[in-house]
Amino acid sequence: MLPARAVELYELALPAPLTEIRKSGDETFAVLGEEVFQLLPCPAEAGICLETTDETGLLERAPADALPDGFIATAATGDIRQAWYGQPTQRYAHGALGDGIEGGSLVAVLADGSRTEFVLPASQVFEDITPRIADLDGDGTNEIVAIRSSQTGGSAVVLYGLRDGELIELGAGAENGRPNRWLNIAGIVPDGNGVRTVFAVRTPHIGGRLLSLNYGNGRIVERNDIAGDLSNHAFGSREQAMSAFADFDGDSRLDLVLPSQDRMRLRFPISDLPDIALPYRIDMAIAVIDGRIVTGTDDGRLLVVRP
Repeated sequence: MLPARAVELYELALPAPLTEIRKSGDETFAVLGEEVFQLLPCPAEAGICLETTDETGLLERAPADALPDGFIATAATGDIRQAWYGQPTQRYAHGALGDGIEGGSLVAVLADGSRTEFVLPASQVFEDITPRIADLDGDGTNEIVAIRSSQTGGSAVVLYGLRDGELIELGAGAENGRPNRWLNIAGIVPDGNGVRTVFAVRTPHIGGRLLSLNYGNGRIVERNDIAGDLSNHAFGSREQAMSAFADFDGDSRLDLVLPSQDRMRLRFPISDLPDIALPYRIDMAIAVIDGRIVTGTDDGRLLVVRP
């Protein structure tokens, strides 16, 4: 583990405690009680200011008969344009995301407006809130990235795609090895050549180990134990976006940033950048705005870090 380094770190003055950071596409929002502000670059010392907005920063909610508090993933291009979790169930007693209700199916809406659904067996659930749509192999068709948990092996990263208009499982990474052992997606990072790598933190509440997953030529290649001492989720929280990627050192390669296991440091596990020590524990989403890392603490502070 590299030593933490000194960087420019600012705490923004707020009229009320920060309760949530929301990421929506390239935009970032700060929620203070009932008020929502957009976070934008500005000439202030920290380089980030709050601006009033009529937007909420929320994705569109899934249909009423879908996963409660679930959202719809969207894509502007490709064969799959929307996806969400359906058939809510309480058959998996874990509650990593704050309740006992998980998804029993995955629903996809295609470019022509038709709908297809993949239903899991009774031994499995989607222990997730919103699926992710991305063209992982650069072939022009989309894949759906999901977190699936089983009664015997716990969680795994699973990919779904279309074959003859039907949603099928394309492949899965390794399960965690026992039930009630979760993982959380950390990022779907492009390489600049049309290929995207899925990164996830295995057991983010217990030692947190980074894995990567690539899909191409119809098969999955998974690499495990890339780094340890990581956590991109607090048990029981609905917040799954405690990670981000950007080129922080100017080498034209994207760096992944996420917290240490105690959430008191920012770590960069796929590059050689040293850790950044934080004055407070973070528990909110991590966003990157104009090269600055923005996140929130468990006592409602808004931090801006300039690496």
